[in-house]
Parts: sequence; structure tokens; C-alpha cells
Amino acid sequence: MSELKQNIEQEKGRIRKEMRAIKQNYSFEQKKELSLSILKSLEQLPEFIQAKTVMLYWSIKDEVHTHDFICKWAKEKRVILPCVIGETLDLKVFEGIDNMVKGENYGIPEPKGPVFMKEDEIDLILVPGIAFDSEKNRMGRGKAYYDRLLQSLSAFKVGICFDFQVLDHVPIDEHDIKMDEIVFH
Repeated sequence: MSELKQNIEQEKGRIRKEMRAIKQNYSFEQKKELSLSILKSLEQLPEFIQAKTVMLYWSIKDEVHTHDFICKWAKEKRVILPCVIGETLDLKVFEGIDNMVKGENYGIPEPKGPVFMKEDEIDLILVPGIAFDSEKNRMGRGKAYYDRLLQSLSAFKVGICFDFQVLDHVPIDEHDIKMDEIVFH
């Protein structure tokens, strides 16, 4: 590994650790409350309003809370959720909480059913992250699931996070995919 690549990885590790520590200062209920204004802002984006098919994500406890948001919007839009399969993300249509199963790697609930193959029909993708910056760069958890998936999707990409996750600069490498917009509060 080159020295530059090693420095980038070290910096990413430092930021991940720092963000984990900051998030621990907030209770789950506080993060859920903060999530409401973030998602309200997302709902006002013209790209979200116009979108017919949106790829969202079923949040885990330290992310912007999306469960109620998904259930709300699934009544009006086609909602696609990612499912971890080995090293990749498969996409499946959300058809209600009753049609979810525990995911393979992280135990995150995922939709049952066939893989959604009409990727060109996705209008907007909501992308979680550990940190973002003013240049719309995103830093994830380090597994590159989203970076690999986003390479093949042309949809409008919206990074979503709490305000403390927006930094002046996040280290990036050639595989990191920029967002089109970042929504935070």
C-alpha cells in the first residue's frame, strides 16, 4: 500500500472513531428527534418531490432514523431498499414491515422478494455515511458497498446525516463517489 493510501486510511479510521464517540453522546431518542427535521428538508427537495422510485435505507441505531419515513413514503412512491449479499448490495422493493427478514450480514431488516432489476428507474438515492464535506464527498463505514453500487446508478444521490457529521474535508480515494446533495440539521 502506498504511503498516501495508508495516510488516507488512517485519517478515515480517525474520523470513524471520532464520529462514533460523538454519536454516543446522543440517545437513540435524541437521534430520532434530530432525524425528523433532516427528513422534512429531504421531502422539500425538488428531486425528491418529483421522484417516483426512490432508494432509501433501513437505518441502524446510529444513523438518521428512516423507518417511519420509509413506511410513510411507500404509500406514494416505489421504495427500494438495499440488501447486503456478500460483498454487494442487491436492491429489493419495500412492501411493508411484514415483508421484511433479518439481513445476512448485519441483521438489518431487508425486504423479501425478487431483486429489483430496473435500476435505471430509480430517480433518487438516499445514502447514509459516517461523514460528508462541503464538496459533497462522502465517507462510509469502509466496506465500499455504496461506492460499488453507485458506480452503476445514474440517479440523483443525496447524502443524509446529522450536522456534526459534516466536516471541512473528508479524505477520499479514487473509489469514493460524490453526492449530488447533502441534507443535514
